[in-house]
Amino acid sequence: MNKRIWMVAAALVLVVPVLHAQGFGLMGMGKKSVTINRLLPPTVNLNGKKIKIDATADSVGKGGDLLRDLLKTKLVTLIQKDPRFVLNEINPETILKFSVTNYYVEQWTINAKTNSARQAYRGKIEVAYQAIDVATNTALDSENLVQTAGYDPANAPLTDIFKTNSKKQAAEGSENETRDQLVDGIVASMARRIAPTDEPFDAPLPGKKLEPLSSLALSRRWGALDEQADKMEKLPKADDDSYRRYLVALAKEAEAYDLTREANERDLGKRTDISPKEAEEEFERAQKDLDEAGAIYKDIITANSKEKEFRPGDTRTEEAIAIYAKIARYKEENAKAQTELVAKAAASSTRSRAMPAGTAGAGSAVMSPLDQVLDFCTRGIDPESIKDFIRSSDFLADARKTSYHFSFSRDPIRLNETCKANAAVFQRMIRERLGSGAPRPAKAAQP
Repeated sequence: MNKRIWMVAAALVLVVPVLHAQGFGLMGMGKKSVTINRLLPPTVNLNGKKIKIDATADSVGKGGDLLRDLLKTKLVTLIQKDPRFVLNEINPETILKFSVTNYYVEQWTINAKTNSARQAYRGKIEVAYQAIDVATNTALDSENLVQTAGYDPANAPLTDIFKTNSKKQAAEGSENETRDQLVDGIVASMARRIAPTDEPFDAPLPGKKLEPLSSLALSRRWGALDEQADKMEKLPKADDDSYRRYLVALAKEAEAYDLTREANERDLGKRTDISPKEAEEEFERAQKDLDEAGAIYKDIITANSKEKEFRPGDTRTEEAIAIYAKIARYKEENAKAQTELVAKAAASSTRSRAMPAGTAGAGSAVMSPLDQVLDFCTRGIDPESIKDFIRSSDFLADARKTSYHFSFSRDPIRLNETCKANAAVFQRMIRERLGSGAPRPAKAAQP
């Protein structure tokens, strides 16, 4: 009996310090978490919403045509779920190209040469993917995508051997399941490059001294959580204080996803109160929040390496930061391509104006500013670049050269037919611009 009492006392000595330490708590003992809807933006925001899909699988060999058709069908299905995009094989604005460069599903032996040996399946698919802007013939997005299914000892860390993963086990147990996971995974990888991805996750929340802050997270008051957790006095022990900083990182990360959701709703036409300038500022703020959250996650992992719950945040922010970096790079490259295209079109118009009367070839006569706008719309020029042209001195120079004035009986129809959703904005800008300096034809004298 005395021995049993001694063992209980020893156990209490070991447990009490743990109970007093700051942390997330234990399952069944008040551990709390909050579900955060993680919305990641697409790698590139396609201005051309009319989509054509060009798929090949020549290097795969036997069964390549069936695989290509299956991937294309599934990708088409996902695209059709997004109201922003329209499939148009005849007159596309954007071409999504993908080529299957490698694919296999194979059977292998787990624990070979042992009494527990068993047969399993694994596989891999690799796809070269591009999004091509038809107007400029430039690649808006380009990536070699890879998807694996089943356990691969050559690539997986040793610790994965001891983890239970239902999806991995399903692939290992069936050839069909392995194939389905490869196909669905690679199609999802392509789709998320052109449309936002919604991935909810559960984030644990610390208790004890940080309970009031965790309550702010439960009510999704991310701004207040960020501010109060940052201003709160540091906890004496570095390990304990890592949980306070964790809440700062989580708040910044969640705020970034909320900003992404606002931008997505604006793109869907649900948030007309957000201007293009405000949308750009929100993008930059989200990028800054993710950068800061990622840096904090890395710091607290170093400060408290025993806490494994910090690691998912580091993984999430690394992935998101990489996506935002690609978005920024592609936006810069696309803007440069659009600027060059506008410059070429403007130079062509200038050359036409400079040619002596009677020397211009067919179709090379001076274009009215409206015809120039319609031409830009036909070529798929970015709407913001067209607005820049309307604001430029070239617009008024063309108006004076051609004695152009806005016709209410014809021009709105032409704009609507060619410039579609941007017609009303362009019409308003053209009328305002003409009122600032373009001459109107003189009225004939009354008899």
